[in-house]
Amino acid sequence: MSSWKFRTVLPLALIWAYAAEPVSAAAAVAIAPVTIGPTLQKALQERYGVAEAQELQKAVTASLSRSLKGVGAASVETAPIRIEVSIVSATPTHPTRRQLSDNPSLDYLRSVSKGGADLHAVLRDANGKVLDKVAYNYYAFTLREASMSASPWGDAYIAIDRFADQVAKKWQRLSAAKPAS
Repeated sequence: MSSWKFRTVLPLALIWAYAAEPVSAAAAVAIAPVTIGPTLQKALQERYGVAEAQELQKAVTASLSRSLKGVGAASVETAPIRIEVSIVSATPTHPTRRQLSDNPSLDYLRSVSKGGADLHAVLRDANGKVLDKVAYNYYAFTLREASMSASPWGDAYIAIDRFADQVAKKWQRLSAAKPAS
């Protein structure tokens, strides 16, 4: 084989061999459906609109999945560690659809409040034993610090993302401490 063919074929063969190798299995984690705390449930029913609960639950699940994937976790139904998340409270940065409907004097973008969220997580083993807990809250201190996002839940999303990162770090520490079976 001539040297130019060798120089061309060898790198391609190495790339193909590397791509064909099975990827090491990511550690498994189960994420329970996100629950809404009684305080937030009441606020959703009375002020923000019940439909907003699903928006917040989706945001938590997506952010948690992203953060866990970033530390090497694969979300599955059954796993050695299960994460249970509760949104204890949340306040929108901008008016929700229901608030806009109830009060026409509000402006979707110009009406701003100090939003945020309070979230809790419990990490459990396969037997249901509590391994660790994570609690995080973030609320804008002033209107100047409120999220620039046009989303009603801009500040809550900030809290959710930071919370998800903390949960992922706790999971990473716990999964690294587990003895290999």
